[in-house]
Amino acid sequence: MSKITRATAGLLGAAGILASTLVFAPTANAASGGGCWQYSEGFGSSYVDWKSCISAPRAGVGRPDAYVTLRAGHPACKIMLQTLETGGSRIVSQKIYDCPAGAVTNKHFTSPDFNGKAGKAYGNYTTIFWTSSHTATLANKSPWLKLP
Repeated sequence: MSKITRATAGLLGAAGILASTLVFAPTANAASGGGCWQYSEGFGSSYVDWKSCISAPRAGVGRPDAYVTLRAGHPACKIMLQTLETGGSRIVSQKIYDCPAGAVTNKHFTSPDFNGKAGKAYGNYTTIFWTSSHTATLANKSPWLKLP
């Protein structure tokens, strides 16, 4: 067999394997979007940094969470995760935590998983409430998550 024939046979064999994997691959109804967006609050970001996140652990299910970094000496606070559905802002998941005392780095907080509706988008809003001053951060959102 010539070098050209062998090269052509190799390319055709590889193309055949690729085509068979595409034909027999299972179809997926994957969620789109999701992930984390990062925020900071306080005087010169001296109090808190956080990531407001959302993901889809399986088809039709959303999972809101947040990662919070609090500096030493931060005021007393509460952390609220609240997930809303687009088109009416229906609350689909919510959880409120007391802030830990002292400094923490990327402490993971979760809100209950929820069953979403096909074609709807969901955003997780994370808010830090400073209980001593009765003020709060803006309710900063994760990227939108659209469930199949």
